[in-house]
Amino acid sequence: MTFTVWALLVCQSFAGEWSSIVSPDAADRSNNNVVREYKAIKVGEVATVPLPFSRSYSCHAEIEGTSVRIVAYDTLSSVTLQGSRPGRSTVRIYQKFWRDPDIRESFVLVGEIVFQVTGRKSHLLTVPDGPRQDVPEPSLHGSMDWEGFMSRQGEELLTVITDDREWADLWKSSFDRPAPRVDFGKYAVACVFLGFTADWLYDIHIGEPRAENNIMHIPYGLNQLIIELSGPFRASGQYRMKAIEKKQGFGMLLERQGDSGAR
Repeated sequence: MTFTVWALLVCQSFAGEWSSIVSPDAADRSNNNVVREYKAIKVGEVATVPLPFSRSYSCHAEIEGTSVRIVAYDTLSSVTLQGSRPGRSTVRIYQKFWRDPDIRESFVLVGEIVFQVTGRKSHLLTVPDGPRQDVPEPSLHGSMDWEGFMSRQGEELLTVITDDREWADLWKSSFDRPAPRVDFGKYAVACVFLGFTADWLYDIHIGEPRAENNIMHIPYGLNQLIIELSGPFRASGQYRMKAIEKKQGFGMLLERQGDSGAR
C-alpha cells in the first residue's frame, strides 16, 4: 500500500447526519437531471464512483447514514467508499461551476446512489493480521518529540509515562527497540497511539499543558491528512510521543481537544 499526501484538496465530507448544502429551490431545479443508482456491497468492500467533473465543474460528495464511509476522494476524479456496517446509506453528488462562490445555491444535485451494505458489523476498515515486524524507527522532531505511522501497538493507548521502566516496556512492545534516554526526574512523556482501529491517517498534535487544580492538562488533537489510496486503508498503529516538563506537586492528564480540518 502506498500513500500520496495531497497538500491542497477540497475537504471531504464524512458519514453523519444529513444536512444539505443546497437550498430546496436549487435541489428542485436539479431533480430532472439527477442520475440515481443502487449498489449492494458487503462490510469491508470498496466501491469507486466516477464523478462527472469537467474543466469547469468540480464535484462534491455527501453521505446520509453511517453504513458507508469515504476512504479516498478527488473532486476532479472519483470518490471511493467502503462498507462500514450493515444498513443503508445514500451518497449524493453535487456539481459546482468553478467561478461560483462556495454558497448553498451554487451546488447542484446531479447524482444519488443508495448503498445497501450487508455482512457483519465491523469498526475497522482493514485490520492487520498480526503485529507488524517491519516497523521503522520513530522519527524525532526537535527535542524529545517522536512520531510515526507504524507501530506494533494494536490497541489505542493514551497515557503519560513517568518512569524508565514504563518507557522501556513501551519501546520494546511497540517498536522492538531500546528506549532513548529521558530524564524522568524532570520530564514525563505524553503518548498517543491510535492502534489498529484508526479509521484514517492523521497528524497527531500534542499541545502545551495547562495547569489547573494540581493537574497539568495536556491537550491533543488529530489533524486529518488528505490522501489518495492505492487500496483500502490499512491502520498500522500511528502514534506521537512528546516530552512534557514536570511541575512539582502536579499530576498529568491527556485530554482530547477539538480536531483540525483536513490537511
